[in-house]
Amino acid sequence: MHVSPLLRFVQLLPNVPIDGTFSLRDLPGSGKRIDILCRDLAACFDWGPSIWPLQHLQVLAILGEVLTLRFSCPQALPVGETEWARVISNAIRGIPPEYVRVEKKDTRQVIEDLIKTDNVIVLDEQGTDITEAQIRQHTQNSFIIGDHRGFDVSTERILKEYELPRISLGTMSYLSSHCIGTIISYFERMIVDGRDSI
Repeated sequence: MHVSPLLRFVQLLPNVPIDGTFSLRDLPGSGKRIDILCRDLAACFDWGPSIWPLQHLQVLAILGEVLTLRFSCPQALPVGETEWARVISNAIRGIPPEYVRVEKKDTRQVIEDLIKTDNVIVLDEQGTDITEAQIRQHTQNSFIIGDHRGFDVSTERILKEYELPRISLGTMSYLSSHCIGTIISYFERMIVDGRDSI
């Protein structure tokens, strides 16, 4: 089975604290919506994929605009939001597991790195419908996702500067974890149908 070298999801979380001290009992509050990332990780590596190889999936989380966590396929899958939050907290505090890489990079630096190798796409309800976007599975693809409020003014300015294409999964606003699951499903369908593009 031939698939894309890597399918990446870039979650922007500008308000998440970067000291890793959020309470595991209050992820939305103390973690400033770190629960979004926990669900993203579960979607990407647990319930989202059916036939897409886990080693061909990656999540990048840009926290507080200064820190990027890069998650690859975990050998032992954390179960539940609390366990994922514990992994995130440990990584931020300097004890990441083998499958998490911590980098001091902001949104601009991440985008500049990705556009060298990937087809970088912004998820936006107002963008081109994904069924019309001609996204190809044999191209390395990265999807940028906003938090529960979308993109702030600073991020929008950066995204427009790089003139990144925008695609929509529909007119409604979906949870980022559901966006990840939906996109993986689209790519899996290309494999099943023997197509090279959506």
